[in-house]
Amino acid sequence: MESEFPTELQSKAFEVLSSNDNTAMENLFSHIYSPQNQHRSQALTFLKCCKHHHPDLLFIKLFFLLASSPIVETRANAARALHFLKPAELWPMLRPIAQARLKAHFITYLNEESSIHVLRLASLVLAETVSIIHQTHQNWPEILDFLVSSIASNDDKSREVALLVFAKLTNDCRFLVSNALREKHGAVRALHSSFLSSLASSNPDVQVASFGAVVSLVRLFSEPSLFHELLRAIMVGVFALLHGFEGSHFRSAFAELINLVSQEPLLLKPYMNDMVLDVLQIAESYGLSKETHCLAFELVMAMTEVKDCEHVFVNLPYKTVQRLFSVPVKMLQCVGEDGGGGDRELEGEKVDVYEFGMKCLKKLCVALGGSKVLPVAREALQLHFDDADWKMRHAGITMLSLIAKEFSDEMVLMENFLGEAVTKVLKSFQDSNVQVRLAAFNFMERPTNFVQVVQILYHHRLVQAFCTALDNDQDLKVKEQAASAMLFFLKNTLPESLTLNKNVDIVMGKLLSLLQGKESAKQRSIALSTLNIVAQRCHEVAHKYCANYLPILLEACNDQNSEIKEEAARGIRICAEFGTPQLKPFVNRILSELSSLMKDPNRSLPENAKAHDIAVSALGRICEFHRECIDGSKIVPAWLSFLPLKNDLIEANVMHEQLCLMVARSDKDLLGAGNQNLVKIIVVFLEIIDKGDKLATAQTIKQMNNLLRQLGRLIPRSAFDTILLSLNAQQRELLLPLLTS
Repeated sequence: MESEFPTELQSKAFEVLSSNDNTAMENLFSHIYSPQNQHRSQALTFLKCCKHHHPDLLFIKLFFLLASSPIVETRANAARALHFLKPAELWPMLRPIAQARLKAHFITYLNEESSIHVLRLASLVLAETVSIIHQTHQNWPEILDFLVSSIASNDDKSREVALLVFAKLTNDCRFLVSNALREKHGAVRALHSSFLSSLASSNPDVQVASFGAVVSLVRLFSEPSLFHELLRAIMVGVFALLHGFEGSHFRSAFAELINLVSQEPLLLKPYMNDMVLDVLQIAESYGLSKETHCLAFELVMAMTEVKDCEHVFVNLPYKTVQRLFSVPVKMLQCVGEDGGGGDRELEGEKVDVYEFGMKCLKKLCVALGGSKVLPVAREALQLHFDDADWKMRHAGITMLSLIAKEFSDEMVLMENFLGEAVTKVLKSFQDSNVQVRLAAFNFMERPTNFVQVVQILYHHRLVQAFCTALDNDQDLKVKEQAASAMLFFLKNTLPESLTLNKNVDIVMGKLLSLLQGKESAKQRSIALSTLNIVAQRCHEVAHKYCANYLPILLEACNDQNSEIKEEAARGIRICAEFGTPQLKPFVNRILSELSSLMKDPNRSLPENAKAHDIAVSALGRICEFHRECIDGSKIVPAWLSFLPLKNDLIEANVMHEQLCLMVARSDKDLLGAGNQNLVKIIVVFLEIIDKGDKLATAQTIKQMNNLLRQLGRLIPRSAFDTILLSLNAQQRELLLPLLTS
């Protein structure tokens, strides 16, 4: 460890730390704390060398600069450096005599330092030093006496610093310091009285520091009467800061109140109902900003995350639940014309009020439960959906989406709720505002039980509404979202349901016209995907529309968009799979387009890999169901040459199963003249088997193993020896056990 830093650097560190000249240390600070200084990295390395090899000298030197430098910035930088180097790691390295002297000098320094800026930085160092002293079972009663008397003084500077020290104690140390204070006669009562006074101070810095100190030492005041007085003073202080000073003071104080809820819920348990009402008073105030509303509501969010607070939400009266629920719902109205959240600046950070409202609503739903949320939500939905302001209507859709995710089953069973909601959503499909229409179609893509039930019970009305939107809506995004919602709907609709309703003709007509419109790449991809689903589920539709559909698919094979190429190849595969005779006139062009996809020089790129595999699958289906239209002796071996498929696992399963079936029936075109393709078939089988169940089902792999055993028995040994020689070592290792079993 001694050689971690070069010997020259160690010597230089000793020289600087031992010198009475402070110039070198001041230069070091300028390198570290000046913005974008090119020597910063070297300066930090030097500081780390000092800490590693001369920790005692470093602590003493920095403290000397903190206490003695006539330059304020040097004193501030010394405090920053001590904090950065972690007093908890340096203090134990000091000899007892040095520790004793520093303790005495620290108290003297606190009395003499004139800069509150430096004292605030020094309070961090002192808090860490007090913490490590108590954690290492040492004693420093003088500092506790000093801090207690400082808080009781009339000097705001002394009070603030002492409060900051208590506020910044480490979690591990708070219990130990509390015990030490309990042992001091009258210290608890004196602190209690001082804290009450500080919480009511007209100086906001003292007031905010007192919040942190109270939270840090709150267990000292667990006696109900003491805690009650402190909590009341805290809440009065919060409202004073809210209305009397700039937002940063309120933010800091309220953050400590949130910490108190998280750390000591049992102490707060009797007061939590009142605290919820206090939060509502802030969050409902029209004179305050949305950012302040968000900050206040963080307290409620903290309560929802604490198990001991469950009773608070369970026992809230209906009126309070209404008020509580309405706060995040109002935040949902902070949505931009482009659908984005309403970002606001808060203490240098961007606050998305809309996103925060969604987060709050989710947590409230969990905390309150369906029995409390749904009656309130139902009432709110009726008001929001019928409001003249589009932001209110948009918030209504968002709220419906959130509660449907949490309480789908309860909503379905609630009397008339389903019908009311469907009527509102369908009306929103034709809303005058684009963002409302987008949100409504987006809602119909939510994978919830509520949406699933709506799809089953209101099938016909939904299809009609989707088609109307595709027909009439002038906004491209809305058309895309409507098409996407229809795709989701059809994916989740049973085939017999599609057949029973024939609106299928209407759907196909709308989708075909959408494709011919070529308004956007995304709209042509969704439309293709939807058509493929309809065709795959309704065979008669595939037969009926094949002649109209295939030219569009063939053209789409040349598109630049990889998703469109995938869907085009998939559509050809579907048409080929159902053996429709209408495919025959297109076979030559189909083979040409599929060949281009399969031989694309960029087919190995991730974005093109799936289109390649689907094209191979389409060719395989033509070989299987339209052999009379092609030259099987050429096309089937060409198809075999592209196997195994590895990029689209769905198509891989289908094609590898088809290969098994063709081998099992000794397909002549597949095996080739004189079984010349047998080696390729065996290699494909071995590659698939080697991947386990990734490229084929367990049943297919089992069948491949059986076929390899049969081939081993049927093929003459001399021919098989030739085959073995053409395989690599890993393939032979897989094959030989099958031949001998």
